[in-house]
Amino acid sequence: WRTHAHDVKIMKPRTDVCQHCDKLREKVKLARNEVEFGEASKSLAQHLESAHEERQYYRDAIATAREDDTACHLTFDFAQQLEIPYHVRQVGPLYFKVRFRVQLFGICNEAAKQQDNYVFHEGQAIGADGSKAHGPNAVLSMIDHYLSAHCADKTSLLLHADNCVGQNKNRTVIGYLLWRTMTGQTENIELAFMRVGHTRCSVDGYFGLLKQRYRSTDVDTMQDVRHVIDSSCAANRTVEFTWQWRMWDEFLSQMFKPIEGIRKYQHFRMSSAEPGVVHAKDGFMDEETTFNLVKAGVTTITSERPNPVLPAGMTEKRLAYLDKQVAPHLTQDTVPPWK
Repeated sequence: WRTHAHDVKIMKPRTDVCQHCDKLREKVKLARNEVEFGEASKSLAQHLESAHEERQYYRDAIATAREDDTACHLTFDFAQQLEIPYHVRQVGPLYFKVRFRVQLFGICNEAAKQQDNYVFHEGQAIGADGSKAHGPNAVLSMIDHYLSAHCADKTSLLLHADNCVGQNKNRTVIGYLLWRTMTGQTENIELAFMRVGHTRCSVDGYFGLLKQRYRSTDVDTMQDVRHVIDSSCAANRTVEFTWQWRMWDEFLSQMFKPIEGIRKYQHFRMSSAEPGVVHAKDGFMDEETTFNLVKAGVTTITSERPNPVLPAGMTEKRLAYLDKQVAPHLTQDTVPPWK
């Protein structure tokens, strides 16, 4: 095989494949004539070229952050939730239980090659029983905590994220970044989204190492989760629940308007030199469209953050379910983590 067909390989399983690529490749295969084949091939080539350009922009941003001490480049995302208990030798009935859910939000400093993993369980989320864990208020509360702790001395900030509208690409996230520039916390900020289906970045790689460790470890407590993260690789570290949740959407909506047609833009730029102005574009080589997002009548932008809110906790129904259905599967003499 290696001698006569070395260029033929067995396809490996893949996840999070670009749906648009698959559709275009299907059109190429099913083309009935040269015209259809040419059009489909051209569309596929343009799409792949666009994804390649965005990937190169991502790599250039990392290189810039490593050379410039005043700049910081971050990627952030949620990992698939962890579940407690998890055992390497898992009994069959446990698979069908709704186990105790633990959320994992990673913020990767690309220049430093260090990832902070924010860990909180369903009893510590903004909403009851873990609801609203992935909303913009949760995302911004953790990002704000990270920036205050690690990027206070940086004048330029570049953020990369996936295209999830509910978490990242929305009026609240754009408003928060604009608020930072208008209050003098960061001079220049860019927010960029890679093409859907082509969003793999460092934060996903560190999640992958973490999941490898998780799958080979018995996990019964939050301490076990912390051990899994910290032992997965030198770059992964745990941030336990010490930050505060804040209702950023209500706070920012009083000052800023949404961007019309926000889904069609992939790059957003704002600066303290242009208060209230956001420049948006699709590809990083495209022309920018300018928006002034400050609402009419707003004359001052406060630097005070919204008041913190307490986690909603867990309902009695959920606690009763965990005690009855899940607790018996914990390792003997283990105190349930929801207690």
